[in-house]
Amino acid sequence: MSLDNSQSLSSSSSFPRIALNIYIHIQFPSAILHKGFPPDKIDLSDYIKGRSVIVVGLPGAFTPTICFNTMVGGEDEFNDALKEAGVDEVIIYCVNDGAVMNAWGDDQGIDGSMITFMADAYGELTRLLQMELTHPGPVSIGIHGRCKRHALYVVDGVVKVVNVAEREDDPAGDAFPEITCAPAMIEAINGVSAADKSEL
Repeated sequence: MSLDNSQSLSSSSSFPRIALNIYIHIQFPSAILHKGFPPDKIDLSDYIKGRSVIVVGLPGAFTPTICFNTMVGGEDEFNDALKEAGVDEVIIYCVNDGAVMNAWGDDQGIDGSMITFMADAYGELTRLLQMELTHPGPVSIGIHGRCKRHALYVVDGVVKVVNVAEREDDPAGDAFPEITCAPAMIEAINGVSAADKSEL
């Protein structure tokens, strides 16, 4: 899927809901995330300007998944490979408050790594990306107003890759999260680099 670079994401835009290594060109939306507590309020679109980042959305802090170490600690394990692929930072966010994300970051020991935890405190970014987790399964056990498990590769504010871990029998991506983990994202980024070179 290829869209004009000038097109922006909004609540009315047609953002891909299920995508595996989809190469697109859409402006990352302007949304305020919270970092730390009391929170620093950060417009993520401004924060990532001029850099290459991976933005990972998870259903919640401290929520269990078989890919937990790959999703969080695993990013640290792949630090060198991510940097070699040109990634400056991995931003992991959840629809939680800044205090919860701060505590999770301390628990995971992310200080000094390329990982930053932020909170989508009001679900603004999740709504703009159209990544709300509304399936009745997770909602029935209290996972309400959260985001789907997804990972975006963003270069200077332009979304290049969208990967969403979602299946009909696994709406939260707990059983099959691999598409949003570091190895899959590195592969997707390399694919983008190869595609960009072929267009030169």
